[in-house]
Amino acid sequence: MQLPVRFLEEMKSIVPDFDAFQHSYNEPPVRAFRINNVKIDDDKLLLAMGEHERVPFSPHCYYLDEKEKWGNDPIHHAGLIYIQEPSAMAAVNAYKVDAALALDMCAAPGGKTIQLASKVDYLVSNEINASRAAVLKSNVERMGLKNVAITNNSPTELEVYKEVFDLVLVDAPCSGEGMFRKSEDAVREWSVEHSEGCAFRQSAILESADKVLKSGGMLIYSTCTFSPRENEEVIEKFLGEHDYELVMPLPEIFPQTVCLTDERMRRFYPHIGRGEGQFFAAMIKRSGGASSLRAVKFARNKLVSDFLMRTLDHDMDYCEHNGIFYVPALPFELHSGRFVSGGVRIGKLDGKIFRPDHYFFSAYGKEMFCYEPKPDELNRYLHGEELAGDHRGYGAVTVLGAPLGGFKGSDGRLKNLYPKGARI
Repeated sequence: MQLPVRFLEEMKSIVPDFDAFQHSYNEPPVRAFRINNVKIDDDKLLLAMGEHERVPFSPHCYYLDEKEKWGNDPIHHAGLIYIQEPSAMAAVNAYKVDAALALDMCAAPGGKTIQLASKVDYLVSNEINASRAAVLKSNVERMGLKNVAITNNSPTELEVYKEVFDLVLVDAPCSGEGMFRKSEDAVREWSVEHSEGCAFRQSAILESADKVLKSGGMLIYSTCTFSPRENEEVIEKFLGEHDYELVMPLPEIFPQTVCLTDERMRRFYPHIGRGEGQFFAAMIKRSGGASSLRAVKFARNKLVSDFLMRTLDHDMDYCEHNGIFYVPALPFELHSGRFVSGGVRIGKLDGKIFRPDHYFFSAYGKEMFCYEPKPDELNRYLHGEELAGDHRGYGAVTVLGAPLGGFKGSDGRLKNLYPKGARI
């Protein structure tokens, strides 16, 4: 791989064992996957996938072999795994997290959101770019997460939530030097000027993060680049202007990372750790205040409640927004901003007919009638075909007992409700 000369010059002065670092770009990128324990436990899934080596610093995460392809497998479609570059798993798992309400400020495509959702009570996952927010939404739905609300706002627009979050994650847009083995575009687009522009934007995002974080809350900052101007220098500038204290990471992360200026700020290089590249640091906010949010308001609708009783054998609390009924991800009311998803969408009314949403089946499928197809049937389902079956009413198609999608049964047929955009 031909790397930018200026990039190599900058790296030569900071990277330990530079020759090994340079040689690592002749190796293929490393991939891993996280098992989604919302839907399945590790042992059960590994029986189906085969044994894999565990990522030592990330629970429920395992390395993939270079030749493994799972993107179109039913296991992936059912949200049993999320495929991610292993060093990108480090930032969320390098710290002991204790938070009721968290914000992932730059969240798409969703890998860190999925990791963080398992560690906090409630999560707001934000993405400024609308098309990338749609990808984030799709991944959260596929995983069946019930505690994630998705917004499509700029960091400055989020400042209306003044000092309400216990934790803020800023996985900042960067020059992408840690993506070089995965993306030729990242190599072509690299320049010092681009990196300097990223550093300016990163500092601005941290200013917004500070405004929404409670006193005593944790701010985690990460990038997938190596440039000190986007990493240590951004953090040091922020610390010089705000009352924060750096946090020491958990010991599991140290064997695969190094530091440049402070051992509490960690660097993940491709020739030292098994991954592509990452920088991360966490800080505790030592001064400021804390605000509260109003409790969410619930809705009632007979058609929706009747559907829930028929399908789940119980009703539940739900909200309504623009004709869509959903189980709220948060017990709090976020009073402004562009919402992509407020929680698990149950469905919407079409006249006097209630039409359930795919997200409902993905998140609550285990609580309804389940049908586990044989492999050939499963393939037909993923292609959008109907299946044969005697069940009347709604139910979930499952993979290894975990919900994949929905169907409506009548007259010996199971009508396919798997979304057209997700079919193979």
